[in-house]
Amino acid sequence: MSPRMSLCSSGWFLLFPLALIGCSSGSSLAGKVDPPPVLTLPFQGEFRVTNVSDHEYPFQFQDNNGYLLSWWGEKLPGVDGHQGYDFPMPEGTPLLAIYDGEVAFAGWENPFYCPSLDKTVSGLGVVLRHRLPNGEVFLSIYAHLSEVQVRTGDQVRAGQVLGLSGNTGCSTGPHLHFEMRRLRGSAWPVFDPYGWSGEGEDPWSKHPSGVSSVWLWAEGKAPPLFAEVSLPPNPQPTDRAPVAITKVRYMGVRDALNPNNEFVEITADPRFASAPVSLKGFFLQNKLGETFAFPDLTLEPGASLRVYTGQGNPTQEALFWNRTQPAWDNWGDCAQLVYPSGGRYRVGYRSGCTWAQGLGALASEEARILRDAHNLPLP
Repeated sequence: MSPRMSLCSSGWFLLFPLALIGCSSGSSLAGKVDPPPVLTLPFQGEFRVTNVSDHEYPFQFQDNNGYLLSWWGEKLPGVDGHQGYDFPMPEGTPLLAIYDGEVAFAGWENPFYCPSLDKTVSGLGVVLRHRLPNGEVFLSIYAHLSEVQVRTGDQVRAGQVLGLSGNTGCSTGPHLHFEMRRLRGSAWPVFDPYGWSGEGEDPWSKHPSGVSSVWLWAEGKAPPLFAEVSLPPNPQPTDRAPVAITKVRYMGVRDALNPNNEFVEITADPRFASAPVSLKGFFLQNKLGETFAFPDLTLEPGASLRVYTGQGNPTQEALFWNRTQPAWDNWGDCAQLVYPSGGRYRVGYRSGCTWAQGLGALASEEARILRDAHNLPLP
């Protein structure tokens, strides 16, 4: 890890014009009552996450240790030093205010150099200022929008549409970059609304420019955090499997505590399965060779079935591996559907498969990590 740096250090990687922040040593949050969990969803629907907030040092490319330290204490592949959450989603997805507040900024950010694109860019974004019930002030930041539907100074209510997602600015793919800041003195250190549930104190709170994070989402309103590859059955002309892997969800929040955050979905391709397919003799296997044996049941043409890693009551749509630990490696794995004949249908992510029936390149593209940066002004 590189030496500690103040929030007021210079460098493009801090992403915000520091003259607008009014840096100071700040005041301690000691003695304050933590704000209650009141935030609501910033979007409707379920979208995978490619980058989470790095609790070791949440300013892009700072410690160069090559991984993220997630809020549940797990080291994950991603953009080292990332200071928010990246949700890939179709352009034009409505983005919603997470709480009542005032629009501190809405529009085009000041142009800046984007290393990922090797050019000067400017993106659309919205910054909201919120005062929570305990009196503390927070910012929520929405970046890379295609359209903004509010103006600076507007008062907004929770759930109000702020604009539409996009791919503007320093972005390598359509997504929402969502970020929060917590007022400390006159500075705005990065804050993680998912809190910290790893061992010991939040590492970010120990930095001179850091701040502690607490869970702020209202019950049932936290955007789910997961990573997955999803693709149609038999996407290549040479693939003609009657049953194929169509989705692998491999990073659920705290999946070590709840293995059912992971699953593999298989689908009977009606182009090559004209009748119900018996799954007797089929196996699901990871890169370590650990296997799940399918029971004697049938899958109708066009139907899908999910195999969850943990425990549960099996149904026609869901089976359970009955493991107490994750089956799929967040750093890369190879999901293999093994047929009674010994043939295999492979889907890999993060280079988990050395060979994948022509599916490797597609799965790798699905799982690629977005890179982004932002230059939205803070109050």
